[in-house]
Amino acid sequence: MKVILKQILPIFFLVGAFSSCKKELLDINIDPNNPTTASASPSLVLANALNTTAGIYNKATAGNNNFVFAGLWLGHISYSGNYAIATENISYALTNNFASGVFANIYDNIEDYDFVEKKGTEQENSFYRAVGILMKAYNYQTLVDLYNNVPYTEALKGTGASTPVYDNGKAIYDDLAKRIDTAISLLKTSASASSITGDIMFKGDAVQWLEFANTVKLRLLLRQSQVADRQSYVQAEATKLAGSSFLTADAAVNPGYLNSAGKMNPFWGQNVNTSGTYTQDLYRAGQFAINFYQSNTDPRLSSFYKPTAAGTFVGNNFGDQGIPNSRTSEIGPGVLKSYSQSAVLMLAAESYFLQAEAVARGWIAGDAKDLYESGVKASFVYLGSNYPPLRNDANTADSIIYTPETSAERYYSQSGNKQTTWDATTSLQEKIALIIRQKWAAETFINELEPYNDYRRLHLPANIPLSVSPFSTGIFPNRLLYPQREYDVNSVNVLAQGNITPGTKVWWMQ
Repeated sequence: MKVILKQILPIFFLVGAFSSCKKELLDINIDPNNPTTASASPSLVLANALNTTAGIYNKATAGNNNFVFAGLWLGHISYSGNYAIATENISYALTNNFASGVFANIYDNIEDYDFVEKKGTEQENSFYRAVGILMKAYNYQTLVDLYNNVPYTEALKGTGASTPVYDNGKAIYDDLAKRIDTAISLLKTSASASSITGDIMFKGDAVQWLEFANTVKLRLLLRQSQVADRQSYVQAEATKLAGSSFLTADAAVNPGYLNSAGKMNPFWGQNVNTSGTYTQDLYRAGQFAINFYQSNTDPRLSSFYKPTAAGTFVGNNFGDQGIPNSRTSEIGPGVLKSYSQSAVLMLAAESYFLQAEAVARGWIAGDAKDLYESGVKASFVYLGSNYPPLRNDANTADSIIYTPETSAERYYSQSGNKQTTWDATTSLQEKIALIIRQKWAAETFINELEPYNDYRRLHLPANIPLSVSPFSTGIFPNRLLYPQREYDVNSVNVLAQGNITPGTKVWWMQ
């Protein structure tokens, strides 16, 4: 492969197109006389790379080339009753063409971060080098989580390895941990924000990038929590994070989204047009999630979903499209905010839940209850979720006005509720189940991939329903299949991975 510069966005006014030319993993058509790559600035490539990452991870309803499938499988989303849906997804009988764009799009993105890393090294700029390393790791973990063994050591060698070998997923994880450690070390001594351009996520703030790097490392370690022979390794790696700061604000990209086709927030642009008209009619609310929010008096229900014309919240169950659009709930205002909303790569809520789980397991120091409750509160704040005013006295007009913060406090203090309240749990198993349930509840439409990873890792939330389609295999997919293009152009190496099915586990699953 090679790095091909996509169309670069002017950072200040962003009048260029947000989309870019698509590169394939094994694209080896190189013009040796083209100086564009060599003369490009890492700041411009970084801006475009982060914008591309935002598109990959935030087009949550753009189709199966992104991660909408996970939201469907995890009960957050359902298919519209107005369409005939192919049985491939609702049956779990995945093929090599299912979500095939994920593989190529992520490698495409990795190439640009590799360029940023190399340019940072050449220019002795620790910031660009660190961010390039970290974002490559961020993407490579996703590839391993979805496909297990993938090209890694030879993936970016272009004509030097036009048919790259597939590396072991566990070995990739080990190297990613080392690479993130390098990024962490570099960020501790990197340049000040005033000398950095092109960072459309943290605006050159190395401290925030450091917190993000620590949190990505923690996510990497927690993914291995159930692997028996990794416990001493994970504990040793977690010890390196002792005293570290983690994300307390959302890691979110915003290049200056505009109310113009192709320049809006990618999630907004997939669901609303430039006139402000809601256009999404393929994906609707999931009834399983609605049931959870309603049964726990959760005000986030009206943030994730809109009520129907009848004033109720209604969705379909996965595999059953019996209720038409006119009677089902659309995407709600807490996640579909505006064309200019930032595109989230990691919620602060997720960071707190990751920390809560790590503390509960004894990996890092801290107050697990406080971290858990901070995660719930961060979710409420992101969504702007409030309980309706509560009257103090039936004979007066006085009332308690809830903010997102006070709403969260009321929510996680429900007496005896093991779905919401820390003190209602006793065992480690119950506390982990509570954390994962609330992480699942916080990620609807925002990051469907993480609940999918948690479910495969821990089988939590425990009551996630299988597809009710009569065509269902009844086997929840453990992974995606390699795209057909890999079998076409890299057949020797992909066939060496053996007989892969949707039931084949990735290395960290037990």
